Amino acid sequence: MAEPLARLQHLLDLLNRHFPDYDELELSRPLQPGGWSRRQILGHLLDSATNNYRRFVLCQLEPEPFHMTSYQQDGWVACGAYQAPPATELLQLWTLYNRQLARLLDQLTPAALQHRCEFENGYNVTLGWVVEDYVVHMEHHIRQIIG
Repeated sequence: MAEPLARLQHLLDLLNRHFPDYDELELSRPLQPGGWSRRQILGHLLDSATNNYRRFVLCQLEPEPFHMTSYQQDGWVACGAYQAPPATELLQLWTLYNRQLARLLDQLTPAALQHRCEFENGYNVTLGWVVEDYVVHMEHHIRQIIG
């Protein structure tokens, strides 16, 4: 868990260093026609943290394999209304939530990381794989945000 945790911390630091450099217009303008703005991508990362925190907990508590459900990402972003709140609040909320998520990950045992998780399409993975996928997903979107 040390390597994903180090990458997670690096990503938290990276976004906190660069996100405040953007003005309100840059944060609110879609990055491509019909796409999300930087604010909405950050909101999506908050939604991802929320959904994955639940997965990380339930994968340890539910009988194996834990059946992972997807979530409607566009719907979550729309419901979150991430264009409205101050960008500093979104960044702070995302940062604090991921710090708590990191505390959860830090206490995972090797046995817990081997718990089985199954996606709706039948794809079967370990909790360790889900954790790694979470960090890779975050890296992808942070690259989008900071260019």
